[in-house]
Order: sequence, then C-alpha cells, then structure tokens
Amino acid sequence: MENGAAPLAVIDVGSNSVRLLIAKPLPGGHLDILDDARATLRLARVVDAHGSIPPEVLEQTLDAIGDFVRLAAHAGAESIHAVGTAALRDADNAGALARALRSRWGVKLEVLSGDAEVRLASIGAVFGLPIDSGMLLDLGGGSLLLARIEDRKPVATWSFPFGTLRLTDRFLDADPPDEDAMTALRRHVRRELRSAGVPRLGSGEVLVGTGGTVRNLANVSRRRQRYPISRLHGHSITIRRLHRLTRLLARMSLKERRGVRGLNADRAGIIAAGALVVDAVAAHTRTDAVLVAGQGLREGIARSQFIDELPPVSDVRRSSVEVFAQRFGDVETDHAHHRAQLAVALIELLDPEADEDLHETVEYAAMLYNAGLQVDFYRRAGATTTILLDANLSGFSQPQIARIAAAARLARRPTWEVRSLRPLITGDDEADLHRAGVVVALAEEVRRRAEPGAVDASMGRRNLRITLPGGTTWAPTDLTERLQAAFGVGLRIRGRS
Repeated sequence: MENGAAPLAVIDVGSNSVRLLIAKPLPGGHLDILDDARATLRLARVVDAHGSIPPEVLEQTLDAIGDFVRLAAHAGAESIHAVGTAALRDADNAGALARALRSRWGVKLEVLSGDAEVRLASIGAVFGLPIDSGMLLDLGGGSLLLARIEDRKPVATWSFPFGTLRLTDRFLDADPPDEDAMTALRRHVRRELRSAGVPRLGSGEVLVGTGGTVRNLANVSRRRQRYPISRLHGHSITIRRLHRLTRLLARMSLKERRGVRGLNADRAGIIAAGALVVDAVAAHTRTDAVLVAGQGLREGIARSQFIDELPPVSDVRRSSVEVFAQRFGDVETDHAHHRAQLAVALIELLDPEADEDLHETVEYAAMLYNAGLQVDFYRRAGATTTILLDANLSGFSQPQIARIAAAARLARRPTWEVRSLRPLITGDDEADLHRAGVVVALAEEVRRRAEPGAVDASMGRRNLRITLPGGTTWAPTDLTERLQAAFGVGLRIRGRS
C-alpha cells in the first residue's frame, strides 16, 4: 500500500446511530483517520415499534447520509462503503432506503448479516490490540455480536437480537431501573449465551469489547481513577471494576446518569442495559478483564479494502512505530533507525539475558526518542512523553506504551519520577526502565558523533568499550555514572585513527 493512497469513506447505518469514517490507508494495514461524524437516530426503536422505518425517519436517515456524502467528497474520498446492521436486517423497507440512497447519492448500501458484521468488526477491533486469541464482544443498539478469535482470526460467531435499545425497552422501563428487572435482564442474557454454546475463555485469553457502550464504560472507569493515558483504545477494565461500575450506573436515575463524568449524554438512557449485558458476558466467559477496542466495524470495513488478513502483533507494532516516527521524529534523516540499531546492540552487550520486553522498550524508545521535536526543541523531553502517551501506537498494550514513554523520558531526564505513570508502571519496572533510558541516551550521543557502521562496541571485564572514528575528546561523565549504577560497568571511549 502506497503512502499516496486515496482516502476512503465508510458509512455505518447502525441501530442507535449513523456513523461516518473517512480514512487514508497506510502501509501495514494502518489507517490515518481524517474525519468522522455521527447522527443519533435510534432506528432499532422505531423498527421494533413499526416493523419498518417510518417515512419521516427514512428522510432523516437519508439527510444524515447525504451530509456524510458531502463530507466524504470534501475530504477527497474516492470511494464510499455504506453498510446497514441489525435495525436494517429487521426493517421491512430496508430495500427502500437502499434504493433512495443509490438514486440520490449514487451510494450502494449493503445490509450485513450478523456473521459478516462481527467478522468485519473483528478486523477493526483486533488489528491494533496485542492479542492472538479470545472473544470479541460487539454491542450495538439492536444486537449483541460475539466472535471467537484464534490466531487473530474469527473462527466462530454468534448473533443475538438484543442490543442496548431493545433491552432497555424490554426490561428497564422504570427510572431508576427495578432490581428484579435488572436480574431478569442478566438471566436472559446468560441463558441465551449458554443455549447458543458460547464458550468460556481459557487461560491467557482476552475478552475484547467494541461499540459505544464499551467505550463509554471505559471512559467513566478511567475518569474515576488516576490514570496517565487518555486514549480508550487498549484500556483494560477489570471485572471487579466492571461489576462496581455496572451496579453504580444501573441504580442511578436517568438524571443522575446524565451527570456522570465521561458518559456521553446520548447514552445515559441506554447505558444501564449496556453495562448489564457486558457484565453478563464477562461473567459467562469467566474473563478477568474487558480490553477496550477503540475501533470496530467501520475501521474493519476500511481495512478489508486493502488487506486480506491481520498481520502478526509483532509486525503491527513495528509498522506502527515506523508510521508514527515518520510523522513525529527524525526518521526521515535515518537518525531514528541509527539510534535504534545502536541501542539494540548496546543492550545486547550490556545485558545478554535481557528479555524481549526490555529489548522492545529500548528499540522503540530509541525510535521515538525525538517525537517532541515537532513541538519545541528545548521542551522536547516533556513533549515526547505527552505525545507517546496519547499516541496511536497499534499492537501495544497501554503498560507497554507507558514503558516506552518512560524510557524515552529517562534517557534525557534520569531524575524524572517514573511513579507519575502509575498504575501502568509499578515499582518493579523502575530498574529496567532506568537501564533502558541510559542505553537510549548513550545510543543518541554515539549517533551524534558517528555515521552508521562506523562504531565499534565491545564488553570488557569491567567496561563497555566504544570506539569512534577519528580522534575524540568526548568524556561523558554523567553517562559513565549512569551505566555504573544501572549495569555495574564503566564506560571507555576512544578514537580510531
């Protein structure tokens, strides 16, 4: 995929809202998100009431899509992919919407089956997460979709005709919801999961959640604790926290829920049912946590236009760092690659037993070390940390992103307080992060003084020896002290005539 690929647009006519995504394909299956938009129409509710989409709602839907078509054209999108989900699967007149859409805007609408929907959603959700196997939960306004994931592929799917709108209308008509009604909703979901043969999760497997309900739950959870990363993608909600959050939201009145920090006001009326469903699925699968996917169906449709299957997590990480470094950093002059190569060589000399996590932390912190240059040269250390913590780095867990950001910061500021990134970084991580930081710092200083391939490095009994081309007067006392503290070795620098 060339960097010059044209943008494409995806329109999702969902049960709760109609959504737009405009994105540019990037190498490795990545997406550069250019724009998005949303119109809340609650189609599942009107379809359940009438069996079809009433004429006035049909016009509202067409108007919303027409606005999205104009946005896509203005952004330079060369193709528009429009899909319908649960509400349109159930609507008697979905064909009328499709014909009007094609007539007015020249856009073809495909109504997806539940199986096709969850398979496409898995491409969007699983791509950027560090998982190989588990279960995907995609909860919308009209349906609950599940997919069993193995080797990053969906191998079995389940579709249930109950989403947040439908379960709210069926079970939770009181304000606040009645305890017996909440119990009945949970039992209904658990019974349907058992009847359909939805399996438990095994050791090390992950429940991934996508959709507006899951993202809103994650945002509320994150706002209720001290947490250093604002991105929802990759956020993990423990089962204990999910239980507490579900009880809290389900027992509130609608007015109280509208005042909850982090909760979208549009979701206040349906979040209780959504939380109860997610909680029930988590309990059934016996997972320890729900891993939040900030992407889903729309991104899956976009990616399906230019990749056939998801690459391995390691490939996603590497290409993500490359894409990001080209935007933030100095990769265009090969400085980032040179620094990373030096850093990897140095950690292998200094600690031959270093595990894969430390290797990756060192390499990627070295690649992204100069992200803050795009903000200000003199404040680049702090800017780098801020940028990396909010970076769209795919394939990494949030603790891994925090480790990379910490190592890049410690490279320049060894006295920086690592504890500021708790709970993603614990006291047990600090020694490794200081080791990674000094390695990146040394790699950068060597890079500044020598071209690629012109440096010799070796380990003596007590010293790391580095030979630079030509004569040198460089005597880095601070780095020598840091190496001694981190690895118990000294540093000898010499020139080669």
